[in-house]
Amino acid sequence: MRRSSSLSVRLVRSTSLALGTAALCIWCVSVPALAQGPDTPDPLPSAPSAPSSFVSSQTVDHSLTFGERAHLYGRAVFSPESIIGPAFGAAIGQWEDEPPGWHQGAEGYGKRFGSGVARHTISETIRFGFAAVDGEDPRYFRSQDRGLWARTRHAVVSTFVSKTSSGTRIPAFSRFAGTYGAAFISNTWYPDNRATAAYAARRGSTALAASVGFHLLREFVPFFHRSAQ
Repeated sequence: MRRSSSLSVRLVRSTSLALGTAALCIWCVSVPALAQGPDTPDPLPSAPSAPSSFVSSQTVDHSLTFGERAHLYGRAVFSPESIIGPAFGAAIGQWEDEPPGWHQGAEGYGKRFGSGVARHTISETIRFGFAAVDGEDPRYFRSQDRGLWARTRHAVVSTFVSKTSSGTRIPAFSRFAGTYGAAFISNTWYPDNRATAAYAARRGSTALAASVGFHLLREFVPFFHRSAQ
């Protein structure tokens, strides 16, 4: 009973933290959006740049060669997300002492950060393979709408939907496979009491929520606009 109560408290704390973080992200992106509005779309690139090329998805060819996909994969693995995401996630884990077996201090933070980087790399590798098979375009395209709500909705929807080489919208199978695949593979190095299907699913869902946050940043924040190009 005590163990179940402790787990419930942790889940409530994690949920509250996730909701608070999401609210903070939305607030942060709302201020610059209201102040300056959307940027002018970049000209159509001659070749794919990062996974977040900020051009209209209606004016770009979504078909990609294997070489172009490999280029996008390399940029995704060494993008700001590969450092910022794991660093932020490690800080939250450090604050929650999660998992407890990794303890606190620099060593504990290093384990949490290294785990986050490994999961990001594995996720992008799986995503690369799936997208090559089903023809998904892994790039993020900024909304051409001017409204704050429309742009926010676009950023959220783009996390769960991808366009294929034919321009058809399909569920983002490659993102789901990469995110949850990496979460379950990470069971191999997590402590035994955290190497379960339930905790892996929780890690995958948290990572998927983080993808929504990064899409919001790409949509509204100039730094992420420039750094991903």
